[in-house]
Amino acid sequence: MSSKRIARISILAALAVVLRFAFVAFPNIKPITAIFLVSAVFLGLLDSLLIMTLTMLVTGIYLGFGPVVLWQILSFSLVLCLWNIIVVPMIEQKRLALWGQALLAAIVVMVYGFLISLFSAYYFGFSPLIFWLNGLSFDGLHASSTFIFYPIIYSIFRRFLQ
Repeated sequence: MSSKRIARISILAALAVVLRFAFVAFPNIKPITAIFLVSAVFLGLLDSLLIMTLTMLVTGIYLGFGPVVLWQILSFSLVLCLWNIIVVPMIEQKRLALWGQALLAAIVVMVYGFLISLFSAYYFGFSPLIFWLNGLSFDGLHASSTFIFYPIIYSIFRRFLQ
């Protein structure tokens, strides 16, 4: 791995950590998911997974480290793989407008909410359906903020990385 690539991953992970702390007062309204998804488009899946993992580990140290950090990493990993398989090829072929990308980003965030609810429900011994339904308002906020932040982050990445 080149030093330029390591530096890029480190800087983007640090940016995501700072942005997560900046928005900590607002539950599930954070631009970090948009950063992960846009990173997968411009930098590739592996770099996006590294940025996401570093972000979750570092913020977990400050915000509370527990099994939820592992669930976040697993859930985001599955979502990023899904994004990379389904959405990234459409973006590369220029078949998907920016608003369509933002809409699909919001949809995969809802998948993330469902996945993390499954892990949490299993751990705490609750019904997955009840756990997921109780968290739908937070998932909706997360999806809405990702829909809003995605075009902004995408535009910044496009300007600096092309």
